[in-house]
Amino acid sequence: MKKQIFILSLLLFFGIGLYAQPKIVGEPKMIAKMDEPLTRPVWSPDGAKLFLNYGQWEVAATGAGLRQTSADAGNQLRATACGNSLVSQIISEPLQVASQVEGLKSLEGEIVFNPVLSPQGDKIVFQAGNGMYICNTDGSGLRILGTALLRATWTADGKYIVAATEGNDGHVITNGELFSVNVATGARSLLLSSNKYIATSPAISPDGKQLAFEDYANGAIYVVDIQ
Repeated sequence: MKKQIFILSLLLFFGIGLYAQPKIVGEPKMIAKMDEPLTRPVWSPDGAKLFLNYGQWEVAATGAGLRQTSADAGNQLRATACGNSLVSQIISEPLQVASQVEGLKSLEGEIVFNPVLSPQGDKIVFQAGNGMYICNTDGSGLRILGTALLRATWTADGKYIVAATEGNDGHVITNGELFSVNVATGARSLLLSSNKYIATSPAISPDGKQLAFEDYANGAIYVVDIQ
């Protein structure tokens, strides 16, 4: 009987883990495209729209109303990104932060960049060298999550990140895929791979139900449902 309960517990554990793993639902929908490339989608806090090109453009999550933003939009994005002191320090001092924060000393000499605070406000993921790292908000608990991962975004539950990988021919990017990474174990799973897109710059909506990404091949922004 105890053995049966143990096996059932394992099945429940792995079943729940599998269910929590992000996955794509349906086909990506192009929501924004213009003559110049559109890049780096960032969701508004209410999930109603996306800011693009570092806040220079905005578009509704439905794809309606692509327009240039005011100068304040970029400032608001930066203010939101800098809501944590270590995130702010990484953004303002990418070359020096590893030598200034005790928990990051092992990365001294590396450029630390692309920090993203978890939805729960307790963890930060960032890039340094060829690695994707995670730490607590004071810099302690530093761990590497993997290599060759770019521009992370958090799932709403804070259990996974989604990040891009890129291939190139030495001159231009030739392919891009999106992977989900379990932040507790570092286990990596393919989320999106298609010869239709060179997918990069993933961004998960605040409610965790949609994923936006940039297609490097044609400079368009896509949104797809996830669960």
